Parts: sequence; C-alpha cells; structure tokens
Amino acid sequence: MFLRKLFNSNNKFTWVLIDLLIVIIGVYCAFLIQSYAEQDKTNKEKDKIYTALKYELESFRFLASEIALGISGTVKEWEDKISNDTYHDFSGGRFIAPQFDYQIVEHAINTNDSDIIDFELYDVLQQLHVGIKKAEHTERLLTEIALRYRLIPPTLDSNSKEVKLMSYENFNNFRRYVMFTKDRGSIMQRIIVRSQNALAILNDRIDPAKRKEIERNLMKQKMPEFPVKEVAVGVGKKYFPNWSEEEILEIYDEVHGVKENKADSPQ
Repeated sequence: MFLRKLFNSNNKFTWVLIDLLIVIIGVYCAFLIQSYAEQDKTNKEKDKIYTALKYELESFRFLASEIALGISGTVKEWEDKISNDTYHDFSGGRFIAPQFDYQIVEHAINTNDSDIIDFELYDVLQQLHVGIKKAEHTERLLTEIALRYRLIPPTLDSNSKEVKLMSYENFNNFRRYVMFTKDRGSIMQRIIVRSQNALAILNDRIDPAKRKEIERNLMKQKMPEFPVKEVAVGVGKKYFPNWSEEEILEIYDEVHGVKENKADSPQ
C-alpha cells in the first residue's frame, strides 16, 4: 500500500526523489568519466616520461662508462709523467657545455605528479642530477686550468729564469689538472651506479615489450661504433644482460648489412 502511494503520479515527493536520484547518478557518472579521463592522461604522460627517461638514462650510462674508462688509462700515464717531474701539454683540455643530455631527468624531478614520479624514483634521479652537476663543475675547472697553460716559445733559452718559471707554472697546473681529472673519473663511476639504480626501478615499470623495443633501438644506434662482431656482442651483453647472444647478433647483422643469401652461395 505504501509503495503504491509513493509512486502515485500525484505524489510530489516521489518525483522530487526521482529527480534527486537522477541528479546523483548523473554527477557520479560525470565523476567517473572525469576520473577515467584524468587517469588516462596520467598514464599517457607516465608512458611518455618513462620512455624518454629510459632512452636518456641508458645513453647517459653508456657515455659515463666510456668517459670513466678513458680517464683511468690516461690518468695512469699522466701520473707517471708527474713522478718523473715532467708534464703533458694539457692546453687542449676544454669542455664546452652542455656535455650531457639530462633534460628528461630534470623534467622528471620537477614533475609534481607523484603518480608518475614517486619518492623512490625521485630520490635516485635527484642523486643522479647532483652527480651530473658535480661533473659539469669539474669540467669547468678543468677548462679554466687548461687555459692557464703557458706555451713556451722555442726561441727562448731553456735555462733562462723566464722559461723555468713558465715550466714551473705548467707543472703545478698539470698536477691540478690531473687531480680534477681523477675527480671527474670518480664522479663518472658514481653516475654509472646512480643511472643503474634509476634504471632498475624504471625497467620494472615499463611494459616488457616497450622496454625491449627501446633497448633494441639503443643497440642499433651504438652498433656502428663496433665493427668487430665479438666486441659488439660483448658490449651488448654488458649493458643489456637480458638479451641473448643470438638476439644481439641479429641486430649486428642488420646494422652492418650482413645477409645470408643461400641462393647466391656456391654449390
């Protein structure tokens, strides 16, 4: 009896209740649509940032490894010169900024959306950013020291007071140059570790197929630098241990134009 009266067309309260219910449902549906749109936008932005970060961190890790390797051999040679009271012509040591590409790292740590860059990822990226800034500062100091090199004209008497003073200044500046070069090498080693730490987090958040595609593109970019197949495979396995030797060889053959044509092979 109550329900019959409630839904009686003459009952104004019923229609008010129905109107209110329609409004609530409409608002809720609008809220769901807006939430979905915002989440979709966040997911697209996250995918864009993660992909760009992956490319930048991998490239940066490779560059830092090359720099650190080159420094280790050079510093040993220079320290031998210092122990023999001689110096190397370091006047060509100049670093024109920017030496490194880290725009995406900066963009990521300045992103306010914690759904994209949470504290765990922010922390390792911030540490990496500090390391990069230290490397840039060290390179500026190296450039300044290189500019202090005194070129000694061959026409001057090697035993003159002027030449000895210039040689003394060069020798001391060379020692400083070697010291900051060693600092640069140490900073690069820390940058490698911090890049690896960031990639360890990032790789777990990127779709495996997307990650494979990025790593394949990176290897294709670097492969021309390694014409020797064994070296190319070794470097590929070093940076991407999850790739098999056969997969890396396939990329090598593609990049270097190695084709297996049985129809043209001698019978």
